[in-house]
Amino acid sequence: MDGLTVETKVSEEVKTQLREKQNELISIIEALTRLDTNPDWQTLKELVFDRALDSIERQIRNEALNQTIDTSKIYKLQGEWAWAKQNVDSDRFISTLKIQLEDIKQKLK
Repeated sequence: MDGLTVETKVSEEVKTQLREKQNELISIIEALTRLDTNPDWQTLKELVFDRALDSIERQIRNEALNQTIDTSKIYKLQGEWAWAKQNVDSDRFISTLKIQLEDIKQKLK
């Protein structure tokens, strides 16, 4: 095989992976959009995720005010905050996914 054939094959493999990721992102965006209009999801967001986010933010503030800061605890809380924020602010999460989708579209051109 010459270099061009191998390069073309790799390129096609990458394009296939990008198309799979593209389809996955489209499915996630569509599901989140439908879910966001569901009243049961709104109840869960209000009673579970909003409260979790408030609790995590309070823990971060408390940890930041300690004499000795436990960085591993701060990092853990930051991860939990990102998770909770993603569930509370689905519009922002959908926007992030759309940006990823646009990036994939550009790469497929």
